[in-house]
Amino acid sequence: MSLKTIRTLATAAAALLLLIGCGGEESTPDSQEPVARPIPETPPEPRERTEIPKGRNEIVERMDPDGKGMHLTATSPEGKQFNASIGDEVEIPEEFPKDVPIFPGSTPMAYMSSPDEGVIVTFKSSEKQQDIFDFYQSKLADDGWEILENPKSGQKLAFNAVKADRRVQVIVAGTKGDSRVSVIVTPEN
Repeated sequence: MSLKTIRTLATAAAALLLLIGCGGEESTPDSQEPVARPIPETPPEPRERTEIPKGRNEIVERMDPDGKGMHLTATSPEGKQFNASIGDEVEIPEEFPKDVPIFPGSTPMAYMSSPDEGVIVTFKSSEKQQDIFDFYQSKLADDGWEILENPKSGQKLAFNAVKADRRVQVIVAGTKGDSRVSVIVTPEN
């Protein structure tokens, strides 16, 4: 799989995570109060499943016992690994670079990582999207990242930055008082 394909998939995955991550409350016009979604009375049973199709990836899926999260690990026939996690108690993966900031008070809610291809972490925050966007641009620039672009479209703010052999893409979106931030770090080729 080419790096261009990986980047395209990473961007699509980030957009999907942003859409999935807007859960918890229905989006409503500013004049209405949010509508809570019903929570199932009992969480799903914990499960673990391994699939090994001939000549394909080995996939291990694990659901948290409390039903609040799911973890996925995949290994290709060539030995490349991919990890993903989504839920209420997601931890930032070890592959997340130390020189990429994390917005203060934000909570990780999903990640996807591959040691060979990069990492995507989606955070949630109650702060304004513009404040989060400005924080990332400022902190990355202060730490030697070159800001490449600053496109704005609708309710989404995004930019790319490069440093040495890496690229970071920051996407900030959400609804009033409910921001989602996807930080995508990939090798730069």
